[in-house]
Amino acid sequence: MLGFHGKDRDYKCNKVCRNAKCCVEKHKRVCRIVELTHFPLSLLQNLVVSLFFLIFASEMKEMQFAAIVMMVMMCSALVLMLPERVKRDKVINRSRWFMAGALGLIGAQFVVQYVMGLRAMGVTQAVLANLAFFIPASSLMNLTILNLQRQGRLSRFEWWAWTAVTLVVIVTLAIAVATDGNALEQLSQRVLWTEVAMSFVYAVMQTYYCFLQFRELERMKAVIEDYFDRERQELTRWMKHAIGVNGLLAIFVPLLIFGPNIVIVIFSLTFFWGIFMMWFCFVRYFTSNDMKRVREAEENAREEKSKADCASSFSDEDKARVTRTVERWLATGAHLKAGITSPIAADAMNIPRYQLTAWVKASGHSSFTRWITSLRIEEAKRVLQEHRDWTNEAVADHCGFSRAYFQKIFKQETGVAPSEYGEN
Repeated sequence: MLGFHGKDRDYKCNKVCRNAKCCVEKHKRVCRIVELTHFPLSLLQNLVVSLFFLIFASEMKEMQFAAIVMMVMMCSALVLMLPERVKRDKVINRSRWFMAGALGLIGAQFVVQYVMGLRAMGVTQAVLANLAFFIPASSLMNLTILNLQRQGRLSRFEWWAWTAVTLVVIVTLAIAVATDGNALEQLSQRVLWTEVAMSFVYAVMQTYYCFLQFRELERMKAVIEDYFDRERQELTRWMKHAIGVNGLLAIFVPLLIFGPNIVIVIFSLTFFWGIFMMWFCFVRYFTSNDMKRVREAEENAREEKSKADCASSFSDEDKARVTRTVERWLATGAHLKAGITSPIAADAMNIPRYQLTAWVKASGHSSFTRWITSLRIEEAKRVLQEHRDWTNEAVADHCGFSRAYFQKIFKQETGVAPSEYGEN
């Protein structure tokens, strides 16, 4: 049965729901969470148990052991449990090995800490292992993101920079320890200051990678907006979170790894939660259709650029001709059909894709998404005024929006909810 909320025109589902469309959407959302990872449910349960063990561990040794178990499970999942179609993709395959290597190095660092008891010896001894393992691990995590953002097109410098930084840090720390003249349990302040310097190197490296990732993220968002008919923030949300985690690590790691045990415990819990979420979102990204959609947008952008470079400039005559074509297309109401993309629209108009993109920009719109959205919002305003008996769901369907997205984008563009606008 359906409940009706009067003026709000909002439907809700009761326990026994016969609204097929609503149930299908709910079912799809649940399936995405469970199926798209392609991992046994027991693995995710064990990882969550490891996280809780980390939280409630009373001693450093217990935390280190839980961290080792957690890293082994996540690394094993990437190496052994991914579907074959994912492993056959060169870009994904390279990225999963980057991330598996990073998780392996983090796990190895905790094995060294656990076996040798470095944290019990002192801060200087523990930081030696932190830097020697964590810097290359962070570099591999950064390459994981960059490799996906650039579809495998990493520059030679980006390939080898992390190796050079890792070698510099490890050799510098090894020389400092070897020339110190003291036993491992009694390292001098000179070694500590060397570690501080190497922590600064780590912060610079991490900041550089964050800058590259943020620049690529902005480029990807622009490409996606020029392709789809609505905002698709979910396609790049995990990247934004990953870049945020990397930025926080750049700020806090050089400071907190020298702190007392209680500070290390708090930082470690935050760090492991961040690593777990990066891993989970990363796996979900390349086992879902999100990466396929991003690739479609990227390939369209490259094709448009290639054709635009070969063609002459977009003249006033071209603009007038495309304007007439666009007006005829809009008169058919094709822009209200959900799921259209810029290539679909260009093909329907029988004009080159790059000309449609150029026309959209020349007409004062920042992207194809913004243009289509503005047209649909105007249609929604008209319908809400002329058909006050229509529900929000009916208006959304008519204008090519999903119901949830319609509520959000309408209020974002007009400042009022659809129900409030219809009452005015």
